[in-house]
Amino acid sequence: MLFARSSSRFSHRQSAMESLKGGSAEIRQNPGSLSVDKHVRSNYRHPATKRAHSRLGAATVELALVAPFILFIIFGSVEFARMMMVKQTLTNAAREGCRHATLATSRDHESAETVVRALLKGTVADGQDPGMVRVTITPSFQSSPVSGTEIQALVEVDCADVSWLPATLFAGAKVRGVACMNRE
Repeated sequence: MLFARSSSRFSHRQSAMESLKGGSAEIRQNPGSLSVDKHVRSNYRHPATKRAHSRLGAATVELALVAPFILFIIFGSVEFARMMMVKQTLTNAAREGCRHATLATSRDHESAETVVRALLKGTVADGQDPGMVRVTITPSFQSSPVSGTEIQALVEVDCADVSWLPATLFAGAKVRGVACMNRE
């Protein structure tokens, strides 16, 4: 049985229900309310729900477009922080090697180089390898230099040797630590 009110509000709802069910909806009219068959009610979707349902794949596409940039920023930040840590370690090692070379008890530059390599042992993987970590103490001396002579320690490593990223990204870039002090 189909009872319809003359109000346009109810006739609009009735036509929506009929179109969803595929035929005429059975509508029972109670005083003051309009009840609808449960099957018809479950198939009826509000227009806002339809829009939300149609955008389900949009979030996936947006993530696929934005994720590479976010990962690039995150990994770049981690790599930048690691390079700053390596630079600070090289500077500290150069300072300690220079300090050792400036002492009056120091007789040659090899002992200062040994101090530098010992400090780099924990941070730079192959700190003992002269091909990977280059240590230069100037002036190079075999006997005790004159007091007041400026001594410079330079510790250098290629970025590709300490980076977690592919070596082709750095193309010969170097990380250096330098310290200068006067001989006692």
